Amino acid sequence: MNKCDADKIIGEYVQKLYGFALNKTGNPDEAEELSAGIIAEVYEVLVKRENIVNVNGYIYKIAQNVWARYVGRKSKSRSFEEFGFNCTNCTNCANFADGTNGMEHISDERDFAEEFQQSEQYGIIRREIAYLSKIQREIVVRHYYRREKVKTIAADMGLPDGTVKWHLSCTRKELFMNMDKIRTIGNLGLQPIRFSSMGHSGHPGSKGDTADFLAKTITQNIAYAAYHKPRTINEIAEELGINPIFVEDEVAVLEEYGYMDKLENGKYRTNINIIIPSDEANDIYRKIDKKYTELFAEKFFIPYLENIKEIPDFLKIPDNDINLLKWSMIPPLANKLATAEINDKKYSVKRKDGGDFVANAVLDVPIKNSEKDNIYWACGDMWRNSEDKSFSFSWDSPASWRSWRLDVYWGSREGWRENRNEDYEKLYYFMKGELAENDANVYAYKRLLDRGYLVKTDDGYKVNIILSESMDKWFGLFPKASGEITALSKEYAEKAAEADCLNQPEHMHELIRYYAQNSACTLRTHIMEYLLDKGVLKLPTEEQRKGLCTVMFLGQ
Repeated sequence: MNKCDADKIIGEYVQKLYGFALNKTGNPDEAEELSAGIIAEVYEVLVKRENIVNVNGYIYKIAQNVWARYVGRKSKSRSFEEFGFNCTNCTNCANFADGTNGMEHISDERDFAEEFQQSEQYGIIRREIAYLSKIQREIVVRHYYRREKVKTIAADMGLPDGTVKWHLSCTRKELFMNMDKIRTIGNLGLQPIRFSSMGHSGHPGSKGDTADFLAKTITQNIAYAAYHKPRTINEIAEELGINPIFVEDEVAVLEEYGYMDKLENGKYRTNINIIIPSDEANDIYRKIDKKYTELFAEKFFIPYLENIKEIPDFLKIPDNDINLLKWSMIPPLANKLATAEINDKKYSVKRKDGGDFVANAVLDVPIKNSEKDNIYWACGDMWRNSEDKSFSFSWDSPASWRSWRLDVYWGSREGWRENRNEDYEKLYYFMKGELAENDANVYAYKRLLDRGYLVKTDDGYKVNIILSESMDKWFGLFPKASGEITALSKEYAEKAAEADCLNQPEHMHELIRYYAQNSACTLRTHIMEYLLDKGVLKLPTEEQRKGLCTVMFLGQ
């Protein structure tokens, strides 16, 4: 089999063979050693044989044989020094005591691979090779594992022969120096973290958002490992107790898409706003949330909502239900608690797939008395626009449509992925009488009914969300906050910023304090709960829940 095909197969089986080894040994370090031995033997067999009918079965058989020899190995083999790795006389990687720079140890004639792989310390060496730089790792693997000559390696990599030999000399010293090093597993290796939720503030790209890129637990832990302080690839690997090669691949993607930054010193730092709940911060919030929710509700929300006696003529409300109107009024009223113009683009990251957002996540940690916190969950404000390019758009009179939605505990609670432009587009054409109920539109009607935008009645279909003729008139319904309310908002923001910065790294404080300026606006769900308890709001019906806090603005 040619080397390209063998390399491809090895790449597909690296993680599987490590899993096999970890299952057998139950120890990450031993698993590294065992899987390295299996991979080396599998590679050697692949390049020597042709027409292997059952590659999977063949590799499994080799893995079992290597495991059996691993268990049965009792005697010690020759020491590391016998294979030309004794660097005890060198003062640094480029200057040996005899002034030869160690090049005499690197010969194209001598093949170390056979001896190297028979050494008892082979597994330790294999472990340490993973901690080399990418270029040194490639040179060592090609020279000692694949038995390639220095000249061949140099030609393929576009390097002078002397440079390849110099790298081999450097790596021999580094490997020798680290032979007796104890690779400890950090906290994340012993107690991995998980994120309870991940999201974005801004616009996701074609590949999704934080939850998509950090879907794997290992990626979440890699990101968290470099959050509080910058770390190198090797430092992250040691913290997690895994092979640096796996870390290297994950970090490359995270850096490419802006979730990690590579600093000038070669270390990486995570660029995700990771919320770290704590009992201390939770206690602060429980005190201020209760106090300021009551103040805002009694001084601002209730006086306004109690005066809503009829539905404005530019609005169409399902079943003319004023209670449904009041639910949708609370978020715009809450936005009046803002004390600063917040622009996501100030800290937003432009990502390779077209995304432009601040990434965020919440660390999954147990917090006392947190069972009620899910009530205060919200997703939004979510704006959607017509994608029909034949229409022009203005704020007050969209030629086709624009929609706003906030998902809350008392509503559908489905999140941004299910809030699709295409559904509003179909609803728009339904209202124009241009969505025929035929086979071609079966799926469209099913989506609209399942999502609750339409409800089927004995008289036909009913639109189940609020419709508005004018965006300006809608937002003109809501009064500005008084000086007293603004002062209360600033008080709340200062206390919230103190709580949010607890346990956070210094490089995130500026962003945290920036967003905290308008943190009073996030009390909207607390205020909903308060108004329910006071009877100012009533619980929506099951039918109304799917259309709760959703307004569609229509033009021509």
